[in-house]
Amino acid sequence: MFLTLVFHEIRPQKEIDAGQRPIHVADGYEDRLPLPLYNSTENFSEQMSYLKDNGYNFLTLEQIKAFYENATPLPDKAILITFDDAYQSQKKYAYPILKALNIPAVLFEPSGWVFEEASPYAEAFSQVLSFDEIAEMSDVFTTANHTHHFHQRHGIEESRCMWESPANVAADILRNNDFVTDTEVFAYPFGLYNVKSITILEELGFKLAFTTKPSFNSKSTNPLELCREVVPYTFTMTDFKKMLGEL
Repeated sequence: MFLTLVFHEIRPQKEIDAGQRPIHVADGYEDRLPLPLYNSTENFSEQMSYLKDNGYNFLTLEQIKAFYENATPLPDKAILITFDDAYQSQKKYAYPILKALNIPAVLFEPSGWVFEEASPYAEAFSQVLSFDEIAEMSDVFTTANHTHHFHQRHGIEESRCMWESPANVAADILRNNDFVTDTEVFAYPFGLYNVKSITILEELGFKLAFTTKPSFNSKSTNPLELCREVVPYTFTMTDFKKMLGEL
């Protein structure tokens, strides 16, 4: 059994207090990142240090694939750290913390959002990194598929992967595979998916796919419907320990 955590924006609390921000992405898609998807640098540092100091074992995607494909046992207190969308704050604030603690993580990269050229850190926007900036974090982050241009939504119940034809979805996903290091692992945009989404990934040969449903993952969990826990900035350490199943 293992737990997967998902983060988006990691910012100082004073920046979070300024409120929700519009995203700024290369393909021009417009949206706003909900505040529950932010976590503060202060909390994130304390949470990662707590995991490191209390014997948690940080997983790689290869270990999880082996767990489902070959029944290879996972270590006790197994945890996977993931990030979505490749925001600037992940490099500015999260990456140094993870590197200092020697904690590996996965970055689900929507390649159509990623810029060709780097820009100065934008406090007023949830701005995405450049390809070169993502590559500079490869000693910590493994990149995986989060669609190319299909990281879009209608409301809170339907993503573009759900309304486009299977052929178009498959083509977009395969296009993203040109930009990531692990081409067998996917995260559903916004955590939204349906039976069609799972079928497309099965036909494309994906081994793992992550939702945003909260829970632990066990051997009985469908590897194309893996759960992830969002860690919001409002969490206290007591809340965090409850998520870990310690309280």
